[in-house]
Amino acid sequence: MSNKTKAKEFFATYDRQIRKDMDFWIKYRPSRWGHFLPEKSLKPLIKFIKSKSGKKFFLISALVFSLLFVGVIPTLSFIWSNIFRLSLIILVIPFFYWAFAIASVYSRVIFHAFSKYIRVVFYKLIDG
Repeated sequence: MSNKTKAKEFFATYDRQIRKDMDFWIKYRPSRWGHFLPEKSLKPLIKFIKSKSGKKFFLISALVFSLLFVGVIPTLSFIWSNIFRLSLIILVIPFFYWAFAIASVYSRVIFHAFSKYIRVVFYKLIDG
């Protein structure tokens, strides 16, 4: 089988999948969801949507829905996928803080001990 026929086969398969997906989304697009409702409940729903309170209700529900799926769920997904890194950060920051604190305290103690030693040595040399 040549590369040309393999490429044609690949693109034909890809094209079929795209057409299949497009057919699905065209068939079940949101503007057709009203067809799934019974006729008796469709008229009061349309009447409710046309009223001022219905418009406000659908606007607020669309806002809450979009905030959930655009903001909250991806954030939770991000936190869940990076929980190990976050736990490392929670452990590493205090570790570095205490390492710095202990190092600064001990370096101060070592500096004071070294300065006393130097004073003693100089006093012995001068008195000597």
